[in-house]
Amino acid sequence: MGRWAGWILIVMGAGHLVALGVQDGEYVDEWFTGALWGLPREEFIHPSGANGAFWIVVASFAVPLLLLGLLITQLARRGVVVPQSIGWGLALWCVVGAAILEPTPLVLGLVPAALLIREARQRPLTPSR
Repeated sequence: MGRWAGWILIVMGAGHLVALGVQDGEYVDEWFTGALWGLPREEFIHPSGANGAFWIVVASFAVPLLLLGLLITQLARRGVVVPQSIGWGLALWCVVGAAILEPTPLVLGLVPAALLIREARQRPLTPSR
């Protein structure tokens, strides 16, 4: 179950990066020319253009989600069970996000969250030696 949860998170993170990266690809050159350096405070309150695209692609949840998925798959390969708290935290984040913004693919995060919780309940953590 851990591997499935990890792979789902990897696909969600990578999918977000690719889909929104393609959608906002016109701004990529601005990201690497220093155009976002020294932005006025107003641009952080109401991001738009290259700044908005940066926050929705590179600085979004996609990279941490992808890394979490990679970590979970590696741990699963080694037979390590991820603590229930990770699954519950992921579930809470997805529910809060979905309550704030609908429609959102965050609801899909409940699937790996449930898998992680279920696996942790079936195979409790063993104390380290």
